[in-house]
Amino acid sequence: MIKKPIASLSLLLSVFLLPGFPANDLNAQEVISVSLSSAVDSAMRNNSKIKQYRQAVYEKEHLKKASVGNYFPSIDVVGGYTYFSENPEVNMSKVKESVDDMFGKYGSYIAEELGLSDESQEVIYNRIVSRLSQLPAYNIVIDQQNYPNLNIQATQPLFLGGKIIAGKRFATAELDYADAELQKVTNEITKETIERYFGVVLLRQVVKVRQEVVEGMKRHERDAKRAIEIGVIPAHEVIRAKVAVANAERDLIDDRNKLDLALLGLKSSMGLPEETEVEVTDSLVFKMISPAVDGLKNDAFVQQPIFRMIDQKKLMVKQKHALERSEFLPQIAAWGQYNAFGNSYPVTLPPFMVGIQAHINIFHGIEKINKLKATRYLAQQVDLADQYAHEQVNLWVDKSWREMINKRERYLKMEPTVELARKNLEINEKRFREGLGKSIDVIDARLLYEGAEVERLKSLYDYYLAVTDLYLATGDAQKAVEALNLNSK
Repeated sequence: MIKKPIASLSLLLSVFLLPGFPANDLNAQEVISVSLSSAVDSAMRNNSKIKQYRQAVYEKEHLKKASVGNYFPSIDVVGGYTYFSENPEVNMSKVKESVDDMFGKYGSYIAEELGLSDESQEVIYNRIVSRLSQLPAYNIVIDQQNYPNLNIQATQPLFLGGKIIAGKRFATAELDYADAELQKVTNEITKETIERYFGVVLLRQVVKVRQEVVEGMKRHERDAKRAIEIGVIPAHEVIRAKVAVANAERDLIDDRNKLDLALLGLKSSMGLPEETEVEVTDSLVFKMISPAVDGLKNDAFVQQPIFRMIDQKKLMVKQKHALERSEFLPQIAAWGQYNAFGNSYPVTLPPFMVGIQAHINIFHGIEKINKLKATRYLAQQVDLADQYAHEQVNLWVDKSWREMINKRERYLKMEPTVELARKNLEINEKRFREGLGKSIDVIDARLLYEGAEVERLKSLYDYYLAVTDLYLATGDAQKAVEALNLNSK
């Protein structure tokens, strides 16, 4: 069996009314006449799954725009207020020795300026340090407990090892991937809508055949009763006729229920509320469709969205490799800062500061090198997936094309079978009315005709499904809508 790339996700968005039909028509429960093309158009606009994937495309569009923002500077405003329960102090015990040394050096320097000898300078230095060391280390109290802050910071990346460019290309590939996925889902919903539309058409005609059978069986029951009255057939023959009527009515009820369920499925695909009354406008009539298989394969390799998705996966893997490689390169950025309350602090800084910083990681275990190597294996996975997809799509087209030919030939060969069954029914009914045939012969002949007619309709339905699957394999299910327009030849 060929595995087709069909994704199945939950429905998240609300259902809207079918475009082109006024709301008061739906509220009044009027019947909407729907052709195949209008059913598919409604699904393209209102189907919840398509809406969901369309929103995913919008999401990726904005993520792509967001990736462009990495080229511009980042500007932040940081503000706040800090309150200390007590005035902060400078712990002089940690710095007193250095302060004593500083004053000793000052004294030595003054002695040098006064022209004193080196010995005198040394004596002055030692005496100052010795006397100061005898003093206790009194802490310096900063008489301030409230500290507001308001900083405006700007950072401009200059070089990030290609990370920004890779990020933008990755976002672009994600957007193209989402668009291809939307096309894939659109094709699948188109196929689903076609199948359900023709399912309704088929069951509507099957119900019509069942109704004709019920009417024919009831007519035969009446004929059997008259034949018993005149003594042409024995009385027990009417029992067979009644059983045949009951069986025919049961089959009619079953197919009517199937038709109701098929209509619910069609309305679900079209995105219509359950209470909407829908009437299909087509009937199952034969239409010759003979596309060339070689041309279909070429179309598939160009149009099939799975190939677009794989191509974008390749680009994403390439950019992921670039991102991992950038971790080995320096990260360089320029920065600037404005401090609105710089003069409110014990250590006063200038209001404006600018600078440039470079950062490079020297060692991070073996994490980064293994992540980089992992992207190579990921690239090989995508290449193998591409090869497999080409093989499967090629097989898919071949299988669907052969299935279409087989179903078409089966339908065409059913035509004489149905005609013979009809003539056989007419002959047996005539023989029974003339007293030459049996009731069971009429019942069997009618059931044979019913079975042949239903099988013929089912063969035509299968033929159209095979056509739909063939165009789905090529990646353009909309062509199936054009090909199955039964109003054109």
